[in-house]
Amino acid sequence: MSRRARLFAALFALSAGAPLARDARAEDAEKNVHWSVRDVLEDDRYRFCHEDDYPLTPEEHAWCPIIAGSSDVCPELPAACKLPPVELSRSAVSGRGGRGGRDASGKHRAGGAPTDRGPNEDERRRPWPEMRVDLSGMSFFASVLFIGLLVVFFGGVIHALLKNLLRDRAPADEAKEEKAPARGPTPEETARREVETDVQRLLARARSHASRGDHARAIDDAYAALLRRLDGDGLIEIHPSRTNGDYVRSLRERPDLNGAMRSIVRDVEGVQFGVTPPSEPIFRAVMDRVVPLVSRALALAFVAFGLSAALSCISCTPHAGGDEGGGDRSPSGTQAVLEVLDEQGFKARRRGEALAAPDRALALVVLPGATIDDATWKDLFAWVSDKGGTLFLAGLPRLPDEVELGLRVAQDAETSTALAADWSRGLRASLPPGKRLVEANGDEPEDLYMILRGESSSTAGVVRRLGEGKVVVVADDRLVSNVSLAAPDNAQLFLDLLRFAPYATEVEIVDEWTGVGAETPFEAVREANLWPVIAQLFLLLALLYLWKGSAFARLRDPPAAGRRAFADHARALGLAYRRARASRHAAGLYASWALDRLRERVHRSGRRGLIPLAEAIAARTGRPEAEVMRVLVEASGAREDAAPASSLRAPESARGARPSPRSRDGAAADLELVRELQGFLDATGQRTSDRKTT
Repeated sequence: MSRRARLFAALFALSAGAPLARDARAEDAEKNVHWSVRDVLEDDRYRFCHEDDYPLTPEEHAWCPIIAGSSDVCPELPAACKLPPVELSRSAVSGRGGRGGRDASGKHRAGGAPTDRGPNEDERRRPWPEMRVDLSGMSFFASVLFIGLLVVFFGGVIHALLKNLLRDRAPADEAKEEKAPARGPTPEETARREVETDVQRLLARARSHASRGDHARAIDDAYAALLRRLDGDGLIEIHPSRTNGDYVRSLRERPDLNGAMRSIVRDVEGVQFGVTPPSEPIFRAVMDRVVPLVSRALALAFVAFGLSAALSCISCTPHAGGDEGGGDRSPSGTQAVLEVLDEQGFKARRRGEALAAPDRALALVVLPGATIDDATWKDLFAWVSDKGGTLFLAGLPRLPDEVELGLRVAQDAETSTALAADWSRGLRASLPPGKRLVEANGDEPEDLYMILRGESSSTAGVVRRLGEGKVVVVADDRLVSNVSLAAPDNAQLFLDLLRFAPYATEVEIVDEWTGVGAETPFEAVREANLWPVIAQLFLLLALLYLWKGSAFARLRDPPAAGRRAFADHARALGLAYRRARASRHAAGLYASWALDRLRERVHRSGRRGLIPLAEAIAARTGRPEAEVMRVLVEASGAREDAAPASSLRAPESARGARPSPRSRDGAAADLELVRELQGFLDATGQRTSDRKTT
């Protein structure tokens, strides 16, 4: 028979009023619960089970007689019990507004006195706390990011210290390392030798030059700061052989930076090449575009810190009994209870949203400190009656004024710690002495299912049917705590109370933190009193827009300056020669280049002059030697005519004189000469296979 079938059979017997005999199957079920408790408490984060000097409060120390001398699920708790109890700070607990009564809004609190629960793990302080960084609550990415930021931060500090130490070296040490020059360096040499690489100092120096009116150097320093930032980020590589165009092309994969870099380079080159005189507006235009780019690394650092803070919390809402919940793991906490429920097949979580009547059947475990108004209590009892839910009231000093309950909590004179459940004769749970349940008129409750304490059989808990559901009332909330799991059969008793409702497979714990968080971002901002800060930020943003100004027309991108192909430049130069009718000059320039190429290509047996060259070309082309010689002589003459005035080869008559325009027939002859020389070059050129090999 499956576990669910056994459970249904047991519940059927309970509903018929017949007590269950303790058989082997019940013992197997309790063994399963025992192993679930043991698996949960083996976690090192439950320090009270793994540290023999764990500080226990007086309320938690009351469990020590029950734990006795040993515990297989919480091995170090008996050793911690041998130490005297410690009064720990309750500032965080008392600062939550107290318990019980009615709060400022008139809501009824599920408790009439301060709770007996001790402070959580964060409020416990050892005499000598260990200094360590706990990254267990962070995700893997957040841990790596956090450690990386620490390494970068400390590396930057060490780098800055070393830079300052090297810069502030004594003059005597510098004299030992390098010899003094024979003469003092000039200011230009000093400026060339001292290259500033710090981005912020370059920007400060640019502003200093601009304030003195030296806008050319100010623009250079601003541009240098941009290059140093991009080089430090690994986007470009600064080298003396690289040009501004090379740096722009290096950002081809970053369109967001490429466009800004291109516009900055356009203005900088206009000043450097003398096209645009340096002025205050140009410097300001360059500076306004450089500063956001060099400050981008700082913005990325803020984003990284923001991601680290956002990703450190794996789950900010309470989760079903796992590490994600981040609940209280102290002896008085309830995180281990959630995890045991999860091990036993329940979907358990700590409720964070405001409490309201659920729309499905589940079990609500209400602990002291939960803020519930009278209307919500009425809705909850109606939900239990109509939807078949389970309402588990644990240790509420003041029970709700509901006709169906008619119970109140009173002090119990019974000193025994043993608890007995009337539905299971062999179940032996334990609870420190404290409270009991009585009827509103003072009589003992008479319910079908009860939890009794000691020989006097005082009532520690009852289970009452209410319509389609059940209400479980326990006088002491210490039954629902982490340290209670270390006592034998306590976990089994708690699970039996929840399993009285067969369909309640979901469990939600309602405590003092339920409904505390904001449901919307606007409510969170209002509760944190951040509206004045946000209003100031919006005001500063409006002032920034007013300072920067608004556009008077539709914004348009500036026309992109594209590069022309080399053929376009050749055509433009040819048109310029044509308009000037300088065909003779163009033919002379081409003849000079062609004659040099022909001398390199043909073999002339070491002889010089046009005759050996003509013989070699005629042998290679098969054309008559006289015809080849005529073309070479004409080319040599054209070369002499096109020679510059400073050339020794230019005739005396041509020196200092401008070339005369050619007639139409002369231009045709010059074009024919160029074609003849091109034919010689084609005929004497290398073979295709040779060119490929070369």
